Parts: sequence; structure tokens; C-alpha cells
Amino acid sequence: AKAKTAKVMVVGISGGNAPIAWMSARDEPLGITLDLCQAMLKREGIEKIDVYTMPFGSLIPALTSGRIDFACDTFFPTDKRKQLVDFTDIVFYNSETLIVRKGNPKGIHKLADLGGKAAGSYEGTVWIDWLNDLNKQGAKIAVQAYPTPTELIADVAAGRLDGGIVDAVLAAYAVKQNASLGIELVADYSPREKVSNAVALAVRKDSGDLRQAFNRTLAAMKADGSLDKVFEKYGLAPPAFYLKP
Repeated sequence: AKAKTAKVMVVGISGGNAPIAWMSARDEPLGITLDLCQAMLKREGIEKIDVYTMPFGSLIPALTSGRIDFACDTFFPTDKRKQLVDFTDIVFYNSETLIVRKGNPKGIHKLADLGGKAAGSYEGTVWIDWLNDLNKQGAKIAVQAYPTPTELIADVAAGRLDGGIVDAVLAAYAVKQNASLGIELVADYSPREKVSNAVALAVRKDSGDLRQAFNRTLAAMKADGSLDKVFEKYGLAPPAFYLKP
């Protein structure tokens, strides 16, 4: 059965979140979650989506007030958020990865290899805490916290930082967009807490049909391999790293 939804679906995204959901210079909605929403349109007979960008913190209030039908962005489905909205099935795992200078000259493969070296992440992340915790165990890491991923990536590429802990999705997309970036993802790095990094999309509490429609689309795309192709399109390979716990 198709979703009993309106012919036009109003979608909210946070906007500057490539490759998950963002608006291009020509004002086109792009990204993994928007590709999934577009696939749902075709399957469910919804004619079009209207996409509105807003700060991430405004997405759930926009849902609960009825301004949007679907928050086509990624959320950790916490118990606190579940009191306000419903969530789709898990879409993927947005876990951390290690980035190093191209060629991995220092031979870094895991967090413990950062001992005696310079390493960092973004301000306010649990990843800075991880590095500080390693220092409490005697690792002697020169820890640096950066305001944005851009500065962190630049310092790794320049050799000022030996390793950085970043979102795997963001790092893989950055490398795909700019092969001359001078960094690489550590291929054999194992994320520490992959299951806790599971992300889903959000709908209003009264939107059971819409949630079921999205979950049907997601299951079909997993089964026929088209979800893998969406991830490969944005440089997220192998897709299994992001799609399997």
C-alpha cells in the first residue's frame, strides 16, 4: 500500500551538511538523505518535495509545530528526542575515522599509535576527550582542538598534525571532492563505538504512514543494491563500512 500522504511533501534540512543534506550553489537540494527522499517520492506517488533549510536545532520544533512534514537530515534517535518525534529505521552509521597525511608516513592505524605524536579533533567533541583520556594513561599526545574540520584537515595535510579524528562520512566526501587534499582515511581503522553512531530521519508523531513509506523505500534500496550506489556516488566506499553495524 502506498503512503496516504499529500501530493507535496514539505521537507526540512540543516543545509550545510555535505554529503548528508545541503543546497547547491544553484539552490538544488543534494545529499544522501535527499536522494532517499526522492526515491520515496517515486515509489509512493508523491509528486514533489519542497525543501526548506534551517539551523539543525530548529528541525524538531519545525516538525512538532507542523511547518514541515519530514526532517530529511540525520539524527541520533535519543530517548529525549523520541518524546517529541518518531524516527525512521536506522539509515547508516556516522562513526569516526582517523585521517593522516597522504601515504600515512607515520604508520598510524589505531588511536594508540598516536602516542608521542600531535593529534586533534573539533572543539566540543567526545573525540577530544578520547585523546585526553589516552594522555591520562601516559600516551603523551600533543592534543589540539579545532573550531571546524577545515582547519584540522589543513594541518594534517601540511604535516603539522600527525592524525585527526573526524566524521568518516565528512572525511570520505572531502577526499572525493578534492583528490589533491593531501590526506587519506586510515583504511584499517576500526571505529570505537559504531552502534552508538546509528542515525535516522525524523517525522511527526502522527506521521505513521510517512514513516512506513520511508522504511519501505529504505528496505527496498538495501535489498536491490541501490543504497550502496548512493553512498558510492558521494565517495563513501566501501558502503558496508557505513551501512553495517
